[in-house]
Amino acid sequence: MRARPIRPNIYLPVVRFGVADSDWFSVLLISCICYLAPVPFGITLLYVPLQMWTWLLATAGAIAFFNYIRIGRKPYWLQHQLKALFSHHRQYRFIPNSRKSRFDRPWITDHHDDGRSPPRTSVTISVLLLQHNNSVQEACEEQWNDVWATTN
Repeated sequence: MRARPIRPNIYLPVVRFGVADSDWFSVLLISCICYLAPVPFGITLLYVPLQMWTWLLATAGAIAFFNYIRIGRKPYWLQHQLKALFSHHRQYRFIPNSRKSRFDRPWITDHHDDGRSPPRTSVTISVLLLQHNNSVQEACEEQWNDVWATTN
């Protein structure tokens, strides 16, 4: 039996007019709502009922919107943008395997592990400021993590 070619994109969504098949329900729902909204008023525009104009504009707008959020962007781009827009960046938790960022830089503090150079007074002051900054950041993180834990 002869081997047949395998289609590599079999698990990708079916796309029509740039809109994935999973988003067509939203496009149809938006266009139906915009078609039915002006029906009770009976308004005409250029001798054409208003619902025909709103239906056409809503369908074109919905297709353009879904093309905008899909083409050339990573998956779940819109969800991430909305989350970043409506929630503060300090509410995000640390990634489980990441290390906590600290602001202890040896080029600022002149503190080396081998003890080569003795600390100067300006270096001691900068070390104290850095330690105070770290303690303030930890206190803020604890406060935000407590708020995060109570909202779940």
